[in-house]
Amino acid sequence: MAHHSITVSVGGGHELNRAGLAALISMLPGLRVVSLDANPPPRILVWDAYTSSGEFPSVSPETAILLLTEDAEFESLPEAVTGLLSRDEPPVALGIAIRQVARGEQYLSPSLATAILQKRQSKLSLTETQKSVIESLTNREREILNLLAQGLSNKTIAARLYLSVRTVEGHLATIYSRLGVHSRTEAMLMVAKIR
Repeated sequence: MAHHSITVSVGGGHELNRAGLAALISMLPGLRVVSLDANPPPRILVWDAYTSSGEFPSVSPETAILLLTEDAEFESLPEAVTGLLSRDEPPVALGIAIRQVARGEQYLSPSLATAILQKRQSKLSLTETQKSVIESLTNREREILNLLAQGLSNKTIAARLYLSVRTVEGHLATIYSRLGVHSRTEAMLMVAKIR
């Protein structure tokens, strides 16, 4: 059986985490932990993205990377990454993910899939209600929102539009409550999406 086992290497993260992962993997049936520079190269590299600042190791073309992560904060991932495993998953899932990736399939933890989809969606589109709220703002409110989106302070906005600061604050309070946001930053992000 030994020669059929899937070879797995562990990298990234903290040394203690790596040791724990390696111990866990070696207890799972059909998996064998080897070093990353083993010959032949490992089938799978389980890479702990916890502290590894988005840097990925270069791996041999035969090695697939299973990324252990807690969020979906990736702008881009190298081709070799074919699995994303949430840190919140039970140990059993690790074995399932490794085997799936080793078969040349992709693995994505459900919680991460949801997070990634939400991120993509929030990048792509505002909800229809947010759009219609923005369309229903008065011209003055829209002017204020646009200046806000440029990062201007209430005082500067007031000066630009020949209004008092209090009037600007009043408009902003209305705008925030209608858009369902609580801060300048949220309002700015929302306007940025419309542009």
